[in-house]
Amino acid sequence: MPQEYDHLCPWCQTEIVWDPEIGPEETCPHCYNELGQYRSIKLNVNPSGQERTFDELEDYNDEEYDAMDDYEEGVQRVLDTQEEAPECSACQSLMLLAGQQPASPGFKPYVPQNVKQAILKPTHATRVYVCPSCFKVEHVLSEQDRMGLIELLKQLGSK
Repeated sequence: MPQEYDHLCPWCQTEIVWDPEIGPEETCPHCYNELGQYRSIKLNVNPSGQERTFDELEDYNDEEYDAMDDYEEGVQRVLDTQEEAPECSACQSLMLLAGQQPASPGFKPYVPQNVKQAILKPTHATRVYVCPSCFKVEHVLSEQDRMGLIELLKQLGSK
């Protein structure tokens, strides 16, 4: 008799078939991962030979999918124009360059005692990136200031 649901273990990807008398497993019999709630995947299994159609899905909405495709296409077009695209620290999506920001007027550079020179100029600038997935904003030192910092640290290392 076919089961109403079969499970795939999210850790070892092994199919777990329920015993009709006992019911669903609480742990994977192969890797002992705890199953249930957010750790399990439930799949509707159709008898072999039957095709699954999108008509069976109630929430299918062509306009919504088209809007997401358009959004993703727009993101990709912006990324194609960038020389570098750092990964978002929150979700690892590639980030979009949103602009450049000068240091705030109140920025006071720190001068290490043994170096006697600030590692960042008071007039440094940062590139501003925004994540198209989670919308986190991050700042990265501008290319010119980055190269200046590298040269300064090289000089300090050679002394």
